[in-house]
Amino acid sequence: MTPFRSKTGRGLAVGLPIFLLVATLTCRADTPAKVDKLFAQWTRADSPGAAVVIVKDGAIVYQHGYGCADLEHHVPNTPQTLFDIASLSKQFTGLSVAMLVHQGRLSLDDDIHKYLPDLPDFGKPITINNLVRHTSGLRDWPETLMLSEWYGPITLDVILEMVRRQRELDFAPGDEEQYSNTGYNLLAAAIARITGQSFRSWTEKTIFQPLGMTNSMVCDDPAEVINNCANSYAPAGDGKFQRVVSQLSAEGSSSIFMSAEDMGKWLLNFESGRVGGKDVIQAMQQPGKLNNGTRVDYGFGLGLGVYHRIPRITHGGSWAGYRSFMMWMPEKRFAIAILANTSDMDTYDVAMNITSLYLDIPAPAKSKSDVRPSAAFKPDPSNWNAILGTYRLAPGQLVTITREGDQLLTQATHEEKLKVTQVSETNFWVETNGPALTFVRDDAGAVKKLSYHGINAEKLTVPELTPSQLAAYTGDYWSEELGVVAHLEVHDGRLARRSRFGTWIILLPTGTDVFDSDAGEFSVRFTRNAASEVIESSVSGNRVRNIRYRRITLPKAQPAAPAI
Repeated sequence: MTPFRSKTGRGLAVGLPIFLLVATLTCRADTPAKVDKLFAQWTRADSPGAAVVIVKDGAIVYQHGYGCADLEHHVPNTPQTLFDIASLSKQFTGLSVAMLVHQGRLSLDDDIHKYLPDLPDFGKPITINNLVRHTSGLRDWPETLMLSEWYGPITLDVILEMVRRQRELDFAPGDEEQYSNTGYNLLAAAIARITGQSFRSWTEKTIFQPLGMTNSMVCDDPAEVINNCANSYAPAGDGKFQRVVSQLSAEGSSSIFMSAEDMGKWLLNFESGRVGGKDVIQAMQQPGKLNNGTRVDYGFGLGLGVYHRIPRITHGGSWAGYRSFMMWMPEKRFAIAILANTSDMDTYDVAMNITSLYLDIPAPAKSKSDVRPSAAFKPDPSNWNAILGTYRLAPGQLVTITREGDQLLTQATHEEKLKVTQVSETNFWVETNGPALTFVRDDAGAVKKLSYHGINAEKLTVPELTPSQLAAYTGDYWSEELGVVAHLEVHDGRLARRSRFGTWIILLPTGTDVFDSDAGEFSVRFTRNAASEVIESSVSGNRVRNIRYRRITLPKAQPAAPAI
């Protein structure tokens, strides 16, 4: 595949400023071959892949496509191919907000009701700043719409109606930080109200056109045909891939389609401030603050952090089979973006490995799954009983540690059992995943938690429930907010509900009146009255909390009348 082939078949040099061409040619003799090697597993005619763009010292030094945009027609990915950049879209919403604030047309302290008065009154104002920083308490739409069993196209209007039905916040605005796509959708709607034009039109005229981003657009219609666009794919086993269909047009949070070439122009704007100005770009990088003064390391659609003591701006994106990642290191005058159309690409890991090729910093640590206990350390299986049991990583994400003879095993929800090997008194490594398990004991020596990749998973006391105890939870539950009825029954000795697709969703007991779903990252908590009767349930996920379902009695279906 020719590295710089445009969709017209002509080389990239046509129409490019001379400084971009010189910078690119200078770098081609340096590290591009090593960059290409990092994409080797996707550089095939029968695989989706990605496009990468790299910026250094104020110029684009490399851009290239890998794999196919369309497997059916064998269309290659190129720097001009459009990808759904998913949550990378938030930084364009962030720039729009920062520009309007700078122009005096918007204040971060404004209540969102000033621009969207038909939203519910939650008792406390939700400010523009809350929406920008993910501190609003609004429920995230992907999980909420999943619970509402919405499987049609998702548009801004669908998301706004979901918010109108919300009855309570997950937390008081400003009290916590919880990533919410919904907040950025409200920002897009507010921008449209302020500017008098659609969010799509605003970004086109205010951002994309001035920067010469001719292969960029906000998708506001999920049925729209987008030219030169990469399809999204996921692995289907045996080296094959399957299409992952997206029906999304979530303006503000997502749904910008863009080429890597255009991403390069956008990354250059962080340094030049050509659109917005340098004061606005600087404002986008300012951290937020919770009500209690705790710092929020999130700017205007930008994650704020440090890597090997170097300040960096990052964001990732994930939707359907699309994966994306961007990073800008201002002090190093370096930026990179990877846009992929396959769900099996870790765009962060690839990007950081590329970064190590250009900057004098180490590559990310590789998996240590090949580490073995030293000859001096002898595991004592008699001490393993304390760590056996089930641990809760997140709602619906359980990890169970068991043993078979002198072999420890771990099994996560819906995953295969993997071997676990003890490498020290407290550390264990998991086959294929590296030494990521550490068991935390209390002062008495009892194991209370499992530490896994920074997550402290609580050890559960899993109740054993009899059929009659499970029957106490069966029946119908109505959610006014979601507009759905959940019917619970006992299926094969377990509490369960049947999805609209006919599959069973099993609820596993994880505490007193608490169950975790085996089909998603959700937990269900039941409430009893004074007579100990179950009267209500509430569902929580990673980004939604306590969506209420009231227990009701629906009329039973009557048998059909006999034919005459």
